[in-house]
Amino acid sequence: MIRSLEIGKRALLASQRGLDVTSNNIANVNTPGYARQAISLRPGESIPVGGTMLGMGVLVTNIRQFRDHLIERDVRTYTATQSYYQQSQTIFQRIEAALGEPGDQTIQTALQQFFDAASELASNPSRMANRQLFVARAADLASQFNRVSSAIADLRSSTADRTSQDIERVNQLLAKLAGINQQINATLDSSGQPAPSLVDQQHQALEELSAYLDISVTRAATGTVNVSSGGMMLVSLDSSLKLRVEKNLDSSSGATTLRITAQKQDGTSVGTLSPGSGELAALIEHYNVTLNPAAPSSQFSVARELDRLASAFADRVNTIAAGGYGLSDSGPTPPGRPIFVAAGGGPLSAGTIQLNPALASDPALVPTASAPGEPGNNAVVSAIAALASDSSFLDTLTPEGYYGSITAQLADRGAGASDRLSAAQATLNQINQERQSLSGVNLDEEATNLITYQRAFEAAARVVTVTSDMLSTIVNLGR
Repeated sequence: MIRSLEIGKRALLASQRGLDVTSNNIANVNTPGYARQAISLRPGESIPVGGTMLGMGVLVTNIRQFRDHLIERDVRTYTATQSYYQQSQTIFQRIEAALGEPGDQTIQTALQQFFDAASELASNPSRMANRQLFVARAADLASQFNRVSSAIADLRSSTADRTSQDIERVNQLLAKLAGINQQINATLDSSGQPAPSLVDQQHQALEELSAYLDISVTRAATGTVNVSSGGMMLVSLDSSLKLRVEKNLDSSSGATTLRITAQKQDGTSVGTLSPGSGELAALIEHYNVTLNPAAPSSQFSVARELDRLASAFADRVNTIAAGGYGLSDSGPTPPGRPIFVAAGGGPLSAGTIQLNPALASDPALVPTASAPGEPGNNAVVSAIAALASDSSFLDTLTPEGYYGSITAQLADRGAGASDRLSAAQATLNQINQERQSLSGVNLDEEATNLITYQRAFEAAARVVTVTSDMLSTIVNLGR
């Protein structure tokens, strides 16, 4: 009889534990990162009774979670890929907005208007209104270059700021994962398994971390994890590295590049980290290349290409203008008056190009003639206007053609980032659906489990009641 009571008690406890876990699943149906749980049961030990072996009911061995670590790995991989292309797409879109594309306030439009004004001036170089229009269009073109250059510089600065913010969050996540490892080791259950809530927190932190950089996760039997990226161990047991973003100055160009360095908690340097993928990889790549005016010529840099266009354009126009005369110029030697100059006296670039202030003050000084004292001579300004169709301007392209090649390359890269982002999102959605079907809480299934455990509890309670009644009967027989 006592054995029957013990069996009934164990059945009651198992059913109660099942009800607890099911209730917990239902309570966390909308909790991010939560994985469905279930109890693991095993038969109780058998004991000899009357020459036979009698089972002693049921025991709860542990609470298991429904997770597939291969699926979790794929989620992290495609989260990094999606974040990389999401950030790349955003940067390309912001560059296009800086260029004013599509729109009518662009360098392309300013080039067209400049050449139209040059042609108009060539038709009547002595007409002051034509000279004023030419000066205004030259100033507008320089202003467009300046505006775009400033916008790209601002975008580059905000990219550096975003990188620093991301690094701060990554450090928080690395420290959190090390802390979870420590908690797991301190709270293992009797079967050596970690608390499910800690595992949920761990997976959620790993998934968020993968949005910033490509990570590799190695899991121990106890549930602790080692996390590495780019061949560098970031989290090991209860310790983690601290990352920082550094700016390196190129003394020859004056431009800066970003890199991520790692150090131990005591400040000892570990080395330079390459994120591989994720948002940080995109931010550093675009800061160091796409937005860098001193990027290598083998890589596409919109900042460098705009500087090259502005410099080459100003040089060609100024070279032609150097042999020209204004309305009031005299003497056998041309004054060599440039149309464009660099602000501050530095090298010409998209950020420094500006109209010669002398021409802004007196449009009569615009060099239009090839000889002095000939107001109707348009040889010089006609040569400037002819640059519009000069296919040898840069890389066998006209000025407008070269600018068009910049915007075309930008559009191609932006479209490529968008296409790859869509592909990564589609794959990630599919993987998340697989994970949801395995790890997600199904309320219909949990409702069924509630009924199952309820019926089991009622049956176990009946066993205890019947056994208790039988014991009472036996006791009463002895009175």
